[in-house]
Amino acid sequence: MNSVVAFSNLLTFNAAGQHKKERTEQAGYHERSTVMRAWSSLLRRSFEATAQGTRPTSSNVTDEMAKEQLTGMAYILWGRLAALLILSFWAATLPFERSSGYLLAIAAFALLGVAPYFLTKRGLGGPAVVAVFVFLDACLLTYILIVPPPFYVEGWTPQINLRLTNFLFMGIYLVSMALSYSPWLVVWAGVTSLLAWIGGFLWIAGLPDTILSSSRDTLDTGMSSEAVITLFLDRNTVSVTAFFSQIVFLVLTTLILTVTVWRSRHLVRSQVAAERGRTALSRYFSPNIVKALSRSSAALEKPVVQPAAILFADMVGFTALTEHMAPAELIGLLREFHGRLAQTTFAYGGTVDKYIGDEIMVHFGTPEPQDDDPVRALNCAAAMIEEIRVWNLARTERGEVNISFGIGAHYGNVVVGNIGHAQRLEYTVIGDTVNVASRLERLTRETRSKLVASDQLVSAVRERGFDPAIIVVGLRSDESHHVRGRDQLVSVWCLPGD
Repeated sequence: MNSVVAFSNLLTFNAAGQHKKERTEQAGYHERSTVMRAWSSLLRRSFEATAQGTRPTSSNVTDEMAKEQLTGMAYILWGRLAALLILSFWAATLPFERSSGYLLAIAAFALLGVAPYFLTKRGLGGPAVVAVFVFLDACLLTYILIVPPPFYVEGWTPQINLRLTNFLFMGIYLVSMALSYSPWLVVWAGVTSLLAWIGGFLWIAGLPDTILSSSRDTLDTGMSSEAVITLFLDRNTVSVTAFFSQIVFLVLTTLILTVTVWRSRHLVRSQVAAERGRTALSRYFSPNIVKALSRSSAALEKPVVQPAAILFADMVGFTALTEHMAPAELIGLLREFHGRLAQTTFAYGGTVDKYIGDEIMVHFGTPEPQDDDPVRALNCAAAMIEEIRVWNLARTERGEVNISFGIGAHYGNVVVGNIGHAQRLEYTVIGDTVNVASRLERLTRETRSKLVASDQLVSAVRERGFDPAIIVVGLRSDESHHVRGRDQLVSVWCLPGD
């Protein structure tokens, strides 16, 4: 029973659609269906939000970002392993009593890098697990940089290590964390490095033989130059001023890297949102219009008068063809018919303006006119005819009815721009050229032709150095015809039907 009701409603919709088609045709084909208006408005608001930098809320983006973070951890791991491999070759050239300590430290760093990656990859460890290993990383690195190994020269102190350039490896460690593509991981690495280095400094400062000094102390006490240099060179001296500089370095490096990673993620999200907006719009608007909107919607706001080629293609005998079709079959037929014609239009750089029932309206010369617009329009008409011919061959093999359709094409000046309300705009073309092209499509029934092209279009093609009879084999001049809404006769060219 539900199927009967649905089918009855669909037939009613078809009948209303035919009536609406006539009314739309008389109005210059300015309106779309209510559904299309709603979808277009929704997509336009979505695109505007994207242009303003709105972040996408889809979980797919979050999943992709999580994958990128895992990929970033892989980069960190392999970069670490490559560096450790180089260091291991260097350590192997040293005497065993020295190389054994280095190799042990290298193995520890390798383990601290491998463990969190594989635990995260296998879903056995979350952020907490990674945080623990990052903390251990910072502690181990600080220990190696500060505590002298036992095989150093006699009398070498941790105070000396504290003022060496070894500290720069902490910066390299922080920079490597930026590859994780995770702001929180960069912040945590900075915090743990800061805490580990402060802890190391406090340990050294608490040693009984440590001498703390600062630039303020040496300047305020009026020490001589020799005394300042002697104090600085003392193996037990620790510079508080240098320590504060190191802390500032760690803090600023962490902040800069965090902002950099955050900005990179924000940029990726914005690009994903913009691409989704373009993808969504491309389902409802022609690629050239989507491209123009992506650059600037202001370029389409001002109405202009410019030449354009207008083409209408309509299925012949649609009502009789769909009389015994189920709703799903009817929609499938329209989608395939429209889809084939739309793809052909896009292949020749045309714009699909609208679908009206079983009819499609396209134009060439928007948003910016090109010199070859009439040539591409005629080529598109020929390609549409061939596309439907190939489709009919496949339908015949499946035992389905062939599809007949007619094309009307005209060339002339049109008004191009947005019409409608500010909250619901439609980019379209209007004018006498549009109306004539529509009437020429209707003329295909009277002349039993596949294509009826105006003499203006054919002449424009010839002016550009192309032979219309070669583009559309079989195209011939016909007598002038009277079309509804025009007092003067219109000279046309026709391609006879089968």
